[in-house]
Amino acid sequence: MMTAMRRIPVLFAALGLIAAAPALASGGSNRVVGNCDHSQVKPKSIILACADVNAYVNKISWKAFGGPTANGAGTFVQNTCTPNCAAGKFKDYPVTFTLSNPKPCFDQRDDYRLIAITYLGNRPPTTPVHTKQELFCPVG
Repeated sequence: MMTAMRRIPVLFAALGLIAAAPALASGGSNRVVGNCDHSQVKPKSIILACADVNAYVNKISWKAFGGPTANGAGTFVQNTCTPNCAAGKFKDYPVTFTLSNPKPCFDQRDDYRLIAITYLGNRPPTTPVHTKQELFCPVG
């Protein structure tokens, strides 16, 4: 039989789990996407080439966010870099994508670290329909 003194810590632990349940079910507010210099929850765009911003996913509509994976649709934008990247033109391609592999970054937030992109029509030359790219922690 449990004494009253032993029941109190058990009661507080149970109350803590009940209070945390919504955050645990949704993946918590700690799940983010690193966008070069800062992390964001449900960003409108994800920069894939931080050094020169020559590739990014834009106009994102989220289907799911916060769990082990996040899913959305948007426009992949890439600089043609022809004749060079400074003089190149940006081309748009409709895509769906999945973010996965969340891991802690320096700011103690869990950033998704992998993006899997599926092109829905035209795609950059020599690019397969399904591609994956590693995402990195923000530097800021």
